[in-house]
Amino acid sequence: MPSVVLTEKAESDLDAIHEHYREVVGAGTAIEIISTMLQCFRQLEQFPGSGRPSIMPDVRELVLGRYPFIAPYRFANGQVQVLRVLHQRSERSQDW
Repeated sequence: MPSVVLTEKAESDLDAIHEHYREVVGAGTAIEIISTMLQCFRQLEQFPGSGRPSIMPDVRELVLGRYPFIAPYRFANGQVQVLRVLHQRSERSQDW
Protein backbone atom coordinates (compact mmCIF):
# COMPACT_ATOMS: atom_id res chain seq x y z
CA MET A 1 0.00 0.00 0.00
CA PRO A 2 1.51 3.37 -0.99
CA SER A 3 2.07 6.09 1.56
CA VAL A 4 0.75 9.62 1.08
CA VAL A 5 3.24 12.48 1.20
CA LEU A 6 2.62 16.20 0.91
CA THR A 7 4.92 18.43 -1.10
CA GLU A 8 6.18 21.63 0.49
CA LYS A 9 3.66 23.57 -1.61
CA ALA A 10 0.81 21.36 -0.38
CA GLU A 11 1.90 21.86 3.23
CA SER A 12 2.08 25.61 2.66
CA ASP A 13 -1.39 25.54 1.09
CA LEU A 14 -2.79 23.75 4.14
CA ASP A 15 -1.17 26.31 6.44
CA ALA A 16 -2.79 29.15 4.46
CA ILE A 17 -6.18 27.40 4.46
CA HIS A 18 -5.93 26.88 8.22
CA GLU A 19 -5.09 30.55 8.81
CA HIS A 20 -7.99 31.70 6.61
CA TYR A 21 -10.56 29.50 8.34
CA ARG A 22 -9.14 30.28 11.79
CA GLU A 23 -9.87 33.96 11.17
CA VAL A 24 -13.30 33.30 9.65
CA VAL A 25 -14.77 30.50 11.80
CA GLY A 26 -12.36 30.04 14.70
CA ALA A 27 -9.44 27.81 15.60
CA GLY A 28 -11.44 24.70 16.50
CA THR A 29 -13.34 24.59 13.23
CA ALA A 30 -10.17 25.36 11.26
CA ILE A 31 -8.49 22.34 12.85
CA GLU A 32 -11.50 20.15 12.00
CA ILE A 33 -11.38 21.28 8.36
CA ILE A 34 -7.68 20.47 8.02
CA SER A 35 -8.17 17.13 9.82
CA THR A 36 -10.95 16.21 7.38
CA MET A 37 -8.71 17.07 4.43
CA LEU A 38 -5.87 14.95 5.82
CA GLN A 39 -8.30 12.07 6.33
CA CYS A 40 -9.29 12.34 2.65
CA PHE A 41 -5.61 12.18 1.68
CA ARG A 42 -5.15 9.01 3.76
CA GLN A 43 -7.91 7.33 1.75
CA LEU A 44 -5.62 7.62 -1.26
CA GLU A 45 -3.38 5.00 0.36
CA GLN A 46 -6.06 2.38 -0.33
CA PHE A 47 -7.61 3.95 -3.43
CA PRO A 48 -4.89 5.91 -5.29
CA GLY A 49 -6.97 6.00 -8.47
CA SER A 50 -10.04 7.49 -6.82
CA GLY A 51 -9.44 11.08 -7.96
CA ARG A 52 -10.69 12.41 -11.26
CA PRO A 53 -8.33 12.64 -14.24
CA SER A 54 -6.48 15.93 -14.60
CA ILE A 55 -5.51 17.86 -17.70
CA MET A 56 -1.91 17.31 -16.60
CA PRO A 57 -0.36 13.98 -17.60
CA ASP A 58 -0.01 11.41 -14.81
CA VAL A 59 -1.89 13.66 -12.35
CA ARG A 60 -5.29 13.09 -10.77
CA GLU A 61 -7.40 15.49 -8.72
CA LEU A 62 -9.02 14.63 -5.43
CA VAL A 63 -12.13 16.75 -4.86
CA LEU A 64 -12.34 17.51 -1.15
CA GLY A 65 -16.06 16.93 -0.64
CA ARG A 66 -17.54 19.53 1.68
CA TYR A 67 -14.92 22.16 0.96
CA PRO A 68 -14.22 24.09 -2.25
CA PHE A 69 -10.76 22.62 -2.74
CA ILE A 70 -9.05 20.09 -4.97
CA ALA A 71 -5.79 18.29 -4.32
CA PRO A 72 -3.87 17.36 -7.45
CA TYR A 73 -1.70 14.30 -6.84
CA ARG A 74 0.39 11.73 -8.64
CA PHE A 75 1.62 8.23 -7.96
CA ALA A 76 5.42 8.15 -8.10
CA ASN A 77 8.20 6.16 -6.45
CA GLY A 78 5.71 4.02 -4.55
CA GLN A 79 4.07 7.09 -3.00
CA VAL A 80 0.98 9.17 -3.54
CA GLN A 81 2.36 12.71 -3.76
CA VAL A 82 -0.15 15.47 -3.00
CA LEU A 83 1.14 18.36 -5.09
CA ARG A 84 -1.08 21.23 -3.94
CA VAL A 85 -4.36 22.00 -2.18
CA LEU A 86 -6.12 24.57 -4.35
CA HIS A 87 -9.41 26.43 -4.36
CA GLN A 88 -11.55 25.03 -7.18
CA ARG A 89 -12.39 28.40 -8.68
CA SER A 90 -9.16 30.32 -8.59
CA GLU A 91 -6.18 28.10 -9.26
CA ARG A 92 -5.38 25.63 -12.00
CA SER A 93 -2.56 23.41 -13.21
CA GLN A 94 -0.20 26.24 -14.13
CA ASP A 95 -0.04 27.01 -10.38
CA TRP A 96 1.29 23.57 -9.41
